[in-house]
Amino acid sequence: MTKKIAKIFLFLVLFLIPFSALKAAGTKTGGNIYVPKEEIVSGNLYAAGQSIIIDGTISGDLIAAAQVITVNGRVEGDIIAASQDITVNGDVGGNIRIAGNTLTINGTVARNINAFGANVVLGTESQIGWDAYIAGSNLSARGIIDGSLSGYAGQALITGKIGKNIDLKLNGGTTQKLTVASGAIINGDINYTSKTAASVSPGASIAGNIQQKTPAVKINDHFWPWLWGRLFAIFAAIVVGLVMTTVCKKGIYKTIGLIEEKPIRTLIPGLLFFFVLPPVALVLMFTVIGIPLALILGAIWLIAIYAAKILTAILLGNILIKKILKKESLPLAWSLVPGVIICWLLFSIPFVGWIFGLITVWLGLGGLWFYATNKSGNL
Repeated sequence: MTKKIAKIFLFLVLFLIPFSALKAAGTKTGGNIYVPKEEIVSGNLYAAGQSIIIDGTISGDLIAAAQVITVNGRVEGDIIAASQDITVNGDVGGNIRIAGNTLTINGTVARNINAFGANVVLGTESQIGWDAYIAGSNLSARGIIDGSLSGYAGQALITGKIGKNIDLKLNGGTTQKLTVASGAIINGDINYTSKTAASVSPGASIAGNIQQKTPAVKINDHFWPWLWGRLFAIFAAIVVGLVMTTVCKKGIYKTIGLIEEKPIRTLIPGLLFFFVLPPVALVLMFTVIGIPLALILGAIWLIAIYAAKILTAILLGNILIKKILKKESLPLAWSLVPGVIICWLLFSIPFVGWIFGLITVWLGLGGLWFYATNKSGNL
């Protein structure tokens, strides 16, 4: 289990390490980012936006965050990406480390793939040169993996070729299981942990042994669902943050500037907004005329709290990246990713995480209040 935790922790760290080399990297930010087929990006490409499409060639690594990411061209280095939907149809000369909701690999990957998502599909045209580590709800391996396949999944379907062993943990309800379909080729052993037996077709070719392990009843049985929830929360916040930074770029710069200038005074209106609005909405609920208004106020309150957390995360990331790059003005996307990761990990600390959460909410709400009411001069 320590090995599994280390892999996921390494994946998170990989989002922080590349920022130390941003001075020498190409960057693209905005709503829709497109690298045409004839374009060759020299070195690494850091991209953040609502939609990213790579039809050309990147001679280094692709580090990207967006709502939708599609790679049809060639990336000669690694792909490190977070998105709602990621599709890789082209060739990758290094590793793939991705996280999101739906992750689809249809191309050739020279080395390893690490994928964390609700739905992970290795298509029939996919070929992984080394090993594949998958963590998610649904896994479909239809292509070729020259090395081993390992990880965690709710349901796993194997129809392709695995060069070495399969080592999967299918932990959860009684309906969760491993299916090895007809035509699948496994050149090693199949080791899996599940409450239900695997469904192995007679038409599948298994070179090694098949061994089932029954999940042991442990205190930390809920750890992996909890961890997946944390990961999904982080990447959902990054996607929402990308939309915010694209639509409200100037407003966010102004807001985080107000918070950074006078953080203590910014806390006061944020605290008042946080505690006063819910009772007001509750009182309105007792009047027929006030019910629609109460629902609107409640929705505004929830949205504002979520936006406030992201704003404070951007501010934190901005401060950290400024210290690394020694620059006063930075693209918001550079600050968003490390800021969200750090803040959401702090929120997850037992017993004290909620304190960090409240502080970020109050700071963000206060900044929004001063910006919206044009009272920054009173700070």
